[in-house]
Amino acid sequence: ISPKHRFTVSGRYNKLTSESPSISSSTSINFTNGGVRFPHRTTAFSAELKSNLTKNISNRLLATYSDVLDDRSIVGDPFPRIALNDNGGTITFGGENSSTQNLLTQKNLSIVDNLKINYKNHSFTLGVDYERFKVFNVFIQNSYGNYSYLTTGTAPNIVTGVQKFIANNVAPSTYQLGFPNTDKNLNDETGAGARFTVSKLAFFIADEMKVGNNLTINMGVRADHWKFITTPYTDAYTNDSAIVQFAKYYDLKGARSGQKPKFPLSISPRLGFTYKIPDQSVTIRGGIGMFTGRMPLVWPGGTYNNNGYFVGGYTASAASLTAIRFRWNPADAVASVWTPAQVGQGFTKGPLNLISKEFKMPKLVRASMAFDKNFGKGWTGTFEVLVSKNMNEIYYTNINILPPIGVSLGAGPRTVYGVSGNNTAVIPIANNGTGTNPYDNAILVSNNSSHTKGFAYNLNVGIEKRSVKGINFSASYAFGNSMVGNEATSSVNLSQWRFIESVNGRNSLGLSPSDFDQAHRILSTLSKKFTYLKGKLATTISLTYIGQSGAPLSYTYVTSMTRDDGTGGGNDLMYIPTAAELQGQTFLANTVSGVTYTPQQQKDALEAYITKDKYLSKNRGKFADRNGARLPFTHNLDLKLAQDFTLKFGKKSYQLQLTWEIYNFTNMLNRDWGKQYFAGNDQFALVTFAGYVAANNLTPQYRFNPTVTTPYNFNNSATPGYANRWVSTVGLRFNFK
Repeated sequence: ISPKHRFTVSGRYNKLTSESPSISSSTSINFTNGGVRFPHRTTAFSAELKSNLTKNISNRLLATYSDVLDDRSIVGDPFPRIALNDNGGTITFGGENSSTQNLLTQKNLSIVDNLKINYKNHSFTLGVDYERFKVFNVFIQNSYGNYSYLTTGTAPNIVTGVQKFIANNVAPSTYQLGFPNTDKNLNDETGAGARFTVSKLAFFIADEMKVGNNLTINMGVRADHWKFITTPYTDAYTNDSAIVQFAKYYDLKGARSGQKPKFPLSISPRLGFTYKIPDQSVTIRGGIGMFTGRMPLVWPGGTYNNNGYFVGGYTASAASLTAIRFRWNPADAVASVWTPAQVGQGFTKGPLNLISKEFKMPKLVRASMAFDKNFGKGWTGTFEVLVSKNMNEIYYTNINILPPIGVSLGAGPRTVYGVSGNNTAVIPIANNGTGTNPYDNAILVSNNSSHTKGFAYNLNVGIEKRSVKGINFSASYAFGNSMVGNEATSSVNLSQWRFIESVNGRNSLGLSPSDFDQAHRILSTLSKKFTYLKGKLATTISLTYIGQSGAPLSYTYVTSMTRDDGTGGGNDLMYIPTAAELQGQTFLANTVSGVTYTPQQQKDALEAYITKDKYLSKNRGKFADRNGARLPFTHNLDLKLAQDFTLKFGKKSYQLQLTWEIYNFTNMLNRDWGKQYFAGNDQFALVTFAGYVAANNLTPQYRFNPTVTTPYNFNNSATPGYANRWVSTVGLRFNFK
């Protein structure tokens, strides 16, 4: 717009739909209609003004607005969620329970302004960063009902969950239902959606200082402040009746219904340097600093959805289950579900999310050190170490359940929660004088107050050869280890608590390797460009090799020993018995595919399995660590061919490029090579916990399926980099020189 000012406006529109099937494993069969459909749309605009105010002062102002729609839904027609236990395996089908009513819209505004001032050997940057998010979220689980049927009885009178479902003459083992209290709409048009606005304001200052010709020092500080502008709905019953009962057993950290969390100002200083040693062709660089992150707004936003009123729901009690049988009329979904009143459940308030009075956004301190060496003739080498330690972490506590009632007997003792029927015993709360707890669950979102917090370290060593006409080559080895407390990978606060593996229950977590723990990784590339016909044609051949440690794996039980998520819950880490302990454990007869195995046959088969497994055999007499084992190491080779055509039209030259990329070229060479391994939810339920001997005798009983083989399947994804089979793509590019 002038010699000193440049103004740019741009707009983008993206629309896509993807489907994520629920992948089966050696112990589970998941039907297609149990998957998830993800329609997504983003409309975004940005405006940027770059200004050279003086010779030494410049400014960059960037404003961005985006309108985002995520309309997650089930695959296929509405149908209840069904889980059928068939001895050691599970069959699951029906509408994915977290996708029945799930809609998220966001209108986001971002304004960033950077003022840069050069003064002598300093380059100062002063900036402000403002963001505002307007969110609308509909989230109701189990809108069509969620049935589970467990296998019960002992041989020869075992009745599987499949048999119970087909006969439909007995009650399910569990039944869950979610519904809007504002209306009867079982879709995204319900009035139970949450609307809230959040803002973030940050200021920062940085200085890049040159000390002599070889040393550059970078230092700065950033201050971030988050604020929830909208006040959540206040549920009087929660504050008047429930809070006082919850507080008898748990530290609520000041949480109350209708209360906005207070976010303290987060100060993050940073210091870095780059030092060059020209005569040695060496560069040393490093730094240390604090970094404040962010998290999905649906986590703290759960207090706007699950406030004790908007969303209702219940888990059927033992008494209520007696009236329930499977039913479904696709023409009338509302009349097909079992309402609380129909089964005598009475007053229910569904899920409840509370957040601590003061909440700190995730924050870590990170330090790095690196050495770069130029060996000449295009060869360079790098060695780098990166260390991180969490300062602020998110933590989830189920404040609705009563504390454990005791410890299991025998090898591998662990805490055990009380149950009512198949459900975990909950805290009594006055409810019309009955003392019946009306909440399906109650999750407290807070910061981890423990001194034991997550950390990570990574090291990388690499060498590279670059040449204009010769061969280009690179090779690197990296090792990474990441330890976490609570692995927050879901959009649902209850799921954050429910689906993490533990020994003594999800309210008592320690550190464990992350689901994303890298371990060993080898990366190497090799390419050569052949130019001919006086530069008019060129062919480039590229190979990329990736060797990667297998994904982390947890050995668990089928069903729950701790019972903190009911008797049918999962994710309890397995105790790995010694040979003597195994012979002393109680096993029940187990019928698999018409063959009944005696307790001793199961013990012998499990002994053989443990002996042959590298992780299990080395950790006998211990609880399996969360993510302690790993899937097999993978080897993957990719091939890329690029053909360039130089075209001249008049005095102008253009380039046409055809590409053919073969991902997992290893598998193309041999169908048994390049295998990619997968384990559902990064875990393998090796042994079935078959219940305790009696309510007053916490001696565990087990079953084992002797036909079980490997803890993994082969990945059936068609996505390059994950596919078990080779995948090729063809590309066309036209370049204007």
